[in-house]
Amino acid sequence: MAISKDTINLQEIFQDLGRICLTEAHCRQCADRGCLIGYSKDCAAQCRIKNQTFVENGFDEIPPADIRGGYDEYDVLHATAHLLLQCRSCKQEHFDNCVINIIRSCFEIIEYGDEQGYEGDVLSYMMKIHKTHPEKAAIIAEEYSRIKELKIQAELKK
Repeated sequence: MAISKDTINLQEIFQDLGRICLTEAHCRQCADRGCLIGYSKDCAAQCRIKNQTFVENGFDEIPPADIRGGYDEYDVLHATAHLLLQCRSCKQEHFDNCVINIIRSCFEIIEYGDEQGYEGDVLSYMMKIHKTHPEKAAIIAEEYSRIKELKIQAELKK
């Protein structure tokens, strides 16, 4: 069950990317698609413009490394939780070029140094991250639960 263009929240993605971006104040000059956050912004923009949820060859074109450093760990981990909440747990129908997968993979490179792999299931992913990075997995899980609870409460008020 792939994410549909009606259920993806690009506004939230852009907000998270804006919080994470170090801006020219830190980088001196924007590297655009050469930067993991710049690349993520470009992928999200392509999806908005083309009214779709994937980027052709997007996963294969992820910048391999971002040596900038200095990203706020909590912003990146919270943004990862927000992406996981948008994931539809496609399992066998998981699509590497899904914008959610591309951006999450960029966050993984920032946080862990490389992509962690995703099998299309949030629970399996969280269990895998917990095995290798339990402290980071706990931060993601806490934010994931917090936002999920807020969404449930908002639905109950309707």
